[in-house]
Amino acid sequence: MPYIGNVNAYESVGTSDLEDGSVTAAKINSAVALGGPSLGTNSVIRTNAKVIAENITFSNQNGMTIGPITVNSGYTVTVDSGSTWVIL
Repeated sequence: MPYIGNVNAYESVGTSDLEDGSVTAAKINSAVALGGPSLGTNSVIRTNAKVIAENITFSNQNGMTIGPITVNSGYTVTVDSGSTWVIL
């Protein structure tokens, strides 16, 4: 079985197994959500786009957007009865 350092390649790797700085956002697969776009050191300011150009459905979820926000023609945002979407 292949090993990476002391860790079996098929096992989970915890932070205690890694040296400082060994994992960076650039090395993580783009399919992994890292918390969304942000600005500043330590992502102090969270950002979002101003235009929605896709259909989005909240299903028993909560979410927020900082506005103003535009939903492009032909697209919808659906918020079901168990969800809340707040636009600040």
